[in-house]
Amino acid sequence: MKHSAGFTLIELLITIAVAAILGLLVVPNLVDMVDAGKTSVLVNQFPQDVAWARNQAVTSQQPVAMTLGPQNCTWSTTVGGNTSTEHSMSAAQVAAQYPNVTCVISTGTSQTLTFDTQGFISASPTITVKAGTGQTWTLQMLASGSVILNSDTAS
Repeated sequence: MKHSAGFTLIELLITIAVAAILGLLVVPNLVDMVDAGKTSVLVNQFPQDVAWARNQAVTSQQPVAMTLGPQNCTWSTTVGGNTSTEHSMSAAQVAAQYPNVTCVISTGTSQTLTFDTQGFISASPTITVKAGTGQTWTLQMLASGSVILNSDTAS
């Protein structure tokens, strides 16, 4: 009897079926991880832009305004009447880069924070950011113009 090397069609089909089942188990988790990672980038971008706005107010000795969108994770930074696109997040950017993210400001409405020439703000809103996976982050604005990320809420 002649024995040929190789795999039978049944063995190949079983291997492909097992690989497909494993793929179906891994892909949803991978999508959730990517979504949570993108949201984390957004959560870290906001405090950086707040710090930039605060520093601009102090160094330029003119007020700097940040307008926060109520539920769409947007903000617009204005210095001397000019909007800084590098330190703002538009609705189009959020829709393209963070489609499953929602944000809620504690006031429930759009809010403008104005940094005075000492870097202080009068309002101290809390912003809750939620990824499509259910993961949440809470950002607390302080009167000093700093942002605290409540790490115990990130899950």
